[in-house]
Amino acid sequence: MSSEHEKVVPIPTDWRTQVVAVQQAGDKDRIQSTTESDTDWRHTFPNAWDYQRPEAMAKALSTDGITGRHVTDMVPQCDAYEFFFNFDERKVLGKIGLRPNGILIIIFSSHIPRKGDKL
Repeated sequence: MSSEHEKVVPIPTDWRTQVVAVQQAGDKDRIQSTTESDTDWRHTFPNAWDYQRPEAMAKALSTDGITGRHVTDMVPQCDAYEFFFNFDERKVLGKIGLRPNGILIIIFSSHIPRKGDKL
């Protein structure tokens, strides 16, 4: 893994704005999620409603100055960031990819940190 891949940076406002807009639109056809991410979320938060995960992620991404790690090797190809957000008083690791069309996102991760509190 290159040092660029591991570097924590401010998540760009344009990216955050596009991702939050998709999440807040509530159109399930524009929000995809990996099976692993869905399973991790359901096992950690079994009583959570479906809308709560994108809502919690959008809340974090709406925060000016939020930092994350830019991830450039996701499949399918997308502009992705990994970051922390909070849900149910717990710290959660999230990873979201914005597809090149700018209207579809993929939730790759939404789980309790497995490798400590650093990205």
